[in-house]
Amino acid sequence: MYFEDFPTFLYDFKYGKNNYKTSVVTDITRNIRFRRDLLSNISLYEEYDIVDGETPEIIAEKIYGSAQYHWIVMLLNDRFDYISDFPLKESELIRHIHSRYNPTLTPTSWTYSGRNVTATLVNHGLQVSPTTTLTVSGAVTTTNPPNGTYTVTAVTYDTFTFQVPANMIPTGPATGTLTVDTKNRESYIVHYKNAQGFIVNPIDSSSGVTTSITGEMVAREENEAKRRIKLIAPELLNTILRDFKDNL
Repeated sequence: MYFEDFPTFLYDFKYGKNNYKTSVVTDITRNIRFRRDLLSNISLYEEYDIVDGETPEIIAEKIYGSAQYHWIVMLLNDRFDYISDFPLKESELIRHIHSRYNPTLTPTSWTYSGRNVTATLVNHGLQVSPTTTLTVSGAVTTTNPPNGTYTVTAVTYDTFTFQVPANMIPTGPATGTLTVDTKNRESYIVHYKNAQGFIVNPIDSSSGVTTSITGEMVAREENEAKRRIKLIAPELLNTILRDFKDNL
């Protein structure tokens, strides 16, 4: 395994008030990396597109015949976090998109005037449009608390305004802890790109034809960008392993 050749040292772990236990610890802080001449020689690498569900161990088993060489895959590509550094499977990606774009929010306050209900969401950080759907719960009035699902009719900085049905106009003080669930926000436009793939201002006439990019598209682009990695050709594996041992 990767760490078996790392140096070790004794370390005193403290537990309780005055109790210590001495253990042998592997020195993973040792700066182990490929030699510069190996890294700079791009001809040593092959490109590989990660298939959904593949881990560094699976890739190592597939390419090098043993899962124990997973560290080569991770170190060569500077990827060490299984969640943020590798592409997510479709089911995991969908959960990530919903978590990122559909948070549950608690407005600092809410008011109403006739059918119009306004929720104040300070520093919500959402890129929204008037087509944002809100599922509201927790509102309290004397009659007709505006709990339900609505389409936002206006967005101004920290306020979201929506309308309740004419026969559901609230009366009494606007109280209760209002909870807002954002829905389908991943489908809203985050930015625009021109034909060259650069993010541009759509109102800038010099930018040419632009394409609208939604939140879901951004998340999928980010996920796909993690798919391609570089690998050392299997026939060079033994050479690389010897080089590592020589430079420990």
